[in-house]
Amino acid sequence: MFTPGQLKAARALRGLSQKELAALSDVAIASIQSFEAGKGKKLHPDSIEKLIQALKKQQITITEDGVRLNENPIIVVEGKTHEETYLQLLKDVYEQLQHQEVPELLIMYANDRKSPPSVNNLYRELRKSGVKMRQLVEEGNTYLLGPLEEYRYIPKPRFINRVTLVYGDRVANETTDVLRDVIRVDPMNADIQRNTFNILWDTLKAPTESTADERF
Repeated sequence: MFTPGQLKAARALRGLSQKELAALSDVAIASIQSFEAGKGKKLHPDSIEKLIQALKKQQITITEDGVRLNENPIIVVEGKTHEETYLQLLKDVYEQLQHQEVPELLIMYANDRKSPPSVNNLYRELRKSGVKMRQLVEEGNTYLLGPLEEYRYIPKPRFINRVTLVYGDRVANETTDVLRDVIRVDPMNADIQRNTFNILWDTLKAPTESTADERF
């Protein structure tokens, strides 16, 4: 059961205003205000689910008897298509990196050629907001949308086209089922993965050309 008291307590744990939660959840602020005020208007099940998922991304879990702050939550992202699921991951990247002093997105096992226009457009928005990007791609792949200095080559026998993202205190992985991805909120794990990425970055070869028909 989802109650007004739980929602108020959840916001208080993270110091979120109603306006901020509305933006994070894509639920109308008027609906949140009415629900918390206890005016008898129930939230639509879809709105409840959006709020719960938004709070999970803020490391808050709704329990039967209240709310709990989860220091290292695992967030499952699902979509009807591979594209929709990956866009949800990138939206979380956008939300999280807006608060970083040095915002950077590290992408392992990437392939620009397979990115649909919606994904590339969101990459552009991330760049415009100041996010830096570096990617590890398959050796020999010259379809590179960004500047060449943003790429390093993974040897073909070691390349697996299941993208891993490292950003802020999070590591996100595409699963075998590309309609269901996993975000792990764990600062130590993120630092370990970031360190591993940088070791690879310092040892792998850089590309020398791009044959992409568009560029960032």
